[in-house]
Amino acid sequence: MRTKKEPKLLNEEKYRSTMIGKMLEIKNTDITIFNIWPYVSQLKTAKILSRKIKERELIYKVYRNLTEDFEHILLTTEKENNFVVIVVDKKKNKTIGYFLLNQDREYNLVA
Repeated sequence: MRTKKEPKLLNEEKYRSTMIGKMLEIKNTDITIFNIWPYVSQLKTAKILSRKIKERELIYKVYRNLTEDFEHILLTTEKENNFVVIVVDKKKNKTIGYFLLNQDREYNLVA
């Protein structure tokens, strides 16, 4: 019996290796964004993402690195300033994993 593949949690080193150059925000007009919904379902099944958040409110922002090799798709969580980041390899057209981003800790926003 085959089990479903678990979403892969990226370590900080792997996550940062996808941030080549400046990360540029992708606006709605630049719709060449990867289809994340099958991966989102896996994240929900694994209880990494809450099922309470409506899909239309799930995507917070999308960033692409300077070489356009990787996209970071930030997904809203129930905690403020905490995101699940789906990392997409644009050349291979597949997700390589996810990273748990705490903006307060990352940018020293904690008082």
